[in-house]
Amino acid sequence: MRAGPDSASTGIVSSSDQIVRDIVRGLYEGRYAAGQRLVEPDLMRRYGVGRSTVREAIKRLAAEGIAVTHAFRGAQIRQLSRIDACNVLLVMELMVGLAARQAAENISTPGAGDGFRESLDTLLAFERQGDSYELVRARNRFYRTMTRLGGNREVERLLPSIQVHLVRAQLRLPPEQRFADYRAIAEAVLAGDAQRAEEAARGYIRRTAETLALLPDSAFAPDEPATGPTPGEGEDPEGT
Repeated sequence: MRAGPDSASTGIVSSSDQIVRDIVRGLYEGRYAAGQRLVEPDLMRRYGVGRSTVREAIKRLAAEGIAVTHAFRGAQIRQLSRIDACNVLLVMELMVGLAARQAAENISTPGAGDGFRESLDTLLAFERQGDSYELVRARNRFYRTMTRLGGNREVERLLPSIQVHLVRAQLRLPPEQRFADYRAIAEAVLAGDAQRAEEAARGYIRRTAETLALLPDSAFAPDEPATGPTPGEGEDPEGT
């Protein structure tokens, strides 16, 4: 979750920041669900804040693609269509695969693997503890550390903007499979095997995406029909 400019510059977490973080956390914990309406009076009572703070939080959620707002109907948690969910995970697969490859390529730098090993140990400590938001945070730290190790600033900038939590809360591989995949990714990175690291990372996301087929249509927003370009759009005016 990206912090707003004020909190980033001062270190102070605003009330709207706290609401945004709690709603994202609630997606994983089941307190919020895709498609759920965000009713301003309800949020004001729940968080003990004024209407302006709630509206600022909703504006943040909408800007980050977590919520959508409708004229005269208020806001709701964004619900992806099945196609959109597949595309989110496809982009995630490509970017995490690249991050793993580049991390493996950079692992020989002295001291480069220390933070990565620590993030892996923290993640593996949750193997027998069941799902929790603390596990989500440990997993995010693992990916964040791996991405930084790869040294690709564009991947580091773009990866947090992919709203994978809108689908990940619904998609859970068996714990033994998930943690086996985490180990496979980490072992390949630490061994400096770029090809194997990329394949392990992409394989994990791909297996997660395969569980989409098991979800009912009611779990998704209706697929919107594809719209083609308007006449002349994308054409080379010189005809070359």
